[in-house]
Amino acid sequence: MQNRKNIFLTIYTIIFYIYIFAPIFLIFIFAWNKAEGYNFPLQGFTWEWFTKFFQDMNALKAIKNSIIIALTSATISTLLGASLTIGIIKSVKRHKTFLLTLLLLPVLMPSLTIGISSLVFFRTLNIPLGIPVVIISHVSISISYVFLIMMGRIEGIDLEIQEAALDLGANWFESLKDVVFPVILPAVLAGWLFSFMISWNEFIVTYFLIGPELTLPIYIFSQLRFGISPKVNVISVFITFFTIFIILLITATQTIYKKLRVRTINHFGNINN
Repeated sequence: MQNRKNIFLTIYTIIFYIYIFAPIFLIFIFAWNKAEGYNFPLQGFTWEWFTKFFQDMNALKAIKNSIIIALTSATISTLLGASLTIGIIKSVKRHKTFLLTLLLLPVLMPSLTIGISSLVFFRTLNIPLGIPVVIISHVSISISYVFLIMMGRIEGIDLEIQEAALDLGANWFESLKDVVFPVILPAVLAGWLFSFMISWNEFIVTYFLIGPELTLPIYIFSQLRFGISPKVNVISVFITFFTIFIILLITATQTIYKKLRVRTINHFGNINN
């Protein structure tokens, strides 16, 4: 009976992974296929679609705008979200539940509602649409996710360790660099990466606020309106490699964090001795 159960779980796992990764493999196959369609048999190997993609100035501009928006909004969201988390979790005593509820609203609210309300807000103030407005809106969304990620980490530490470091001879900057920062580093990086990916993939809010500019999701949508262009496969290939890079970065971050933690423990252990 146990063997049958294990066989069933093995088959289920294989089918699950095929279902998840088969579309990605097909994208890689058709990105180098000579034919424009998605039919077998394949027509041969070609770099034509990659060449056309890099010759498409709109596509390159869309990627550039997406990177600028994602980097800027992720950095601002992380800085504001980390400060907000520490302030609310460790300092606010009254109305904390109310403040937490307000911060959760962007997470629970549909993107369509956020996009329309943001459009009405900026139009009312006569603020022109474009990249700065999109960044502000992405920050208002991402900061809630940063808060949720960091909340568990901040609640689990005692900020009095910074005061202990000061008593042991460290100055204020060293106490932050060697004690507080290594503790919250995984949550900070996770919040930044999460914010980056949210901004990178955001379509609905961006569609309402981008104005005449282009981002990568908007560009892909414009391509799909007139049929699936092979250049979309090329974009998907690059995004897949970029996602793999993010995963490797997260893994490297965990390794760096462990080394920083060991160094911090050894550093203050030597001070005590």
